[in-house]
Amino acid sequence: MTLLSLIQKTIPAAALLLLAATGSALAYDVSLKPFTDVSNGDWFQEEVYSLSAIGLIDGYPDATFQPDGMLTREAFLKLLVQSKSLDPAVPSGDAPADVEPSRWSYPYIAAAYERKWIDVLLDSRRALDPQRTITRGEVAAVAGRALLDAQPQEARERWMSQGWQEERERRKYADGDTIGEGLRPYAYYAVNRGIMEGDETGFHPQQPLTRKEAAAIFYRLIDAETAGAKLEHTGFYAIRSYPAIGRIPLLSQVTFGWSHLEYPSPGTARLNTEKTEYRIPSGWEEALGAAGSAKAGKELMVYYGDKNLKDFLKDEGAQNAFIDSLKAVLTDKKYGFSGVCMDLEGLLEPASAADYVQFLHRVKKSIPDYKLTVAVQPDYYYKGYDLKEIGGLADTVILMAYNFTHDESRLPSAPLPLVNDSVKRALALVPKEKLVLGISKQANQWVTAPDGGTDSFNPEIAEVEKRLGAPGVSQSMSYPYFLKRMAFQDERGSHEMYYEDTESIEKKLWLAKYYGLKGVSLWYMGNYTDSDWKLFE
Repeated sequence: MTLLSLIQKTIPAAALLLLAATGSALAYDVSLKPFTDVSNGDWFQEEVYSLSAIGLIDGYPDATFQPDGMLTREAFLKLLVQSKSLDPAVPSGDAPADVEPSRWSYPYIAAAYERKWIDVLLDSRRALDPQRTITRGEVAAVAGRALLDAQPQEARERWMSQGWQEERERRKYADGDTIGEGLRPYAYYAVNRGIMEGDETGFHPQQPLTRKEAAAIFYRLIDAETAGAKLEHTGFYAIRSYPAIGRIPLLSQVTFGWSHLEYPSPGTARLNTEKTEYRIPSGWEEALGAAGSAKAGKELMVYYGDKNLKDFLKDEGAQNAFIDSLKAVLTDKKYGFSGVCMDLEGLLEPASAADYVQFLHRVKKSIPDYKLTVAVQPDYYYKGYDLKEIGGLADTVILMAYNFTHDESRLPSAPLPLVNDSVKRALALVPKEKLVLGISKQANQWVTAPDGGTDSFNPEIAEVEKRLGAPGVSQSMSYPYFLKRMAFQDERGSHEMYYEDTESIEKKLWLAKYYGLKGVSLWYMGNYTDSDWKLFE
């Protein structure tokens, strides 16, 4: 069996059964269980779980990864094609002589063959021998060839004429002469780019590639591909965010959480900027001035989450009244807003989808010179959002890929595998150039009392940070969640906490770059720590 679940048969994911907001059961078809043979301290742990989260690699039905297992040539090529986000669905028709179109790996091999990445593996008959175990030297050559092909012609020619020889002299591997002559220029390019490396005894080109080595190689390949990727950074300035006002220059967009939809009765609605936590605060001029000085976009967020939202979306009179009041605030020159972010949450029924799209069309038509951003929840059970239509009419779509919390199973807010799955589902309908990954800085805590009762809550970030430095607290990165896990005891009982810390936020940025998303959004700015903000400098 190879790294991938589809090589010979489909391995069902370790899905976790959860309760949706409707009260009905829902299974997330992603792996949310750790591998039993990948432990804390293993040098390949982060790489394995990162690639597992994005679905590039998989384990076995017995919950093992088998890190020392070997990889075939065809399995490696499938991983290579997938890691570079190539679509092998329509093969060119050309493939090595011994790979038939009926073979499971044919599309992937054909994609690599068409790009001449595997010429160095073919024998005199132009045959690949796809089931043959691939060696480290062969992997380095194929990976190096794929990387080199992405470079300008002048750079490729310079490398092939002298660059690889200089790299060979610099490395001086004791077994360098055992790297096949045709493999050397490309293998040394993989070494030069940091994709592969040797040790004090040599490069070991004849050794079979292990699954753990493959995970490390493909993680590095993805890093190499995304190294220059740029993300737009949107910060939600809301709910005690004034201490973060100095961070506005790090953002390309500031969304001010200063308003909400008020819908008290049929036919009546307005934009409320005066009451509750979503209001224009005193001293608003300073925050808007900071955004203007930073040349950041300035959006007004409109929030609503009451159960009668579906009724509002059928109430044309109320909508017209609301849109009039929204337009009055947006066009008020003293604020200088450049757009609006509609965050209307909780639409469960598919019947609401068309009504919401029609409402958004009305909003957009009324403010044609302002950008429209729409925040949406993952579509597992929020069926009232037509992502395809929303993605067509909005300038930006923010995917709030969090709040998966489930108390009974102690599932935290934003495990990386679920975030990834949410992104993939959204990308099937929303252009990546418009999709923004929402990140919520929060913690989930469960307390088990001595009598066995359990309570759960979301502690304040300042208290979590204080707890991190307290004695008696064990802490580690939790896999496959990619969230900081803390555990401790006190007079209340046993505590377990999952926290969106700097390291886990960085992994979500990596995810956004991998998919080529427009950017990320930060809910909300006041929660982010000094360490977090360094990621955006």
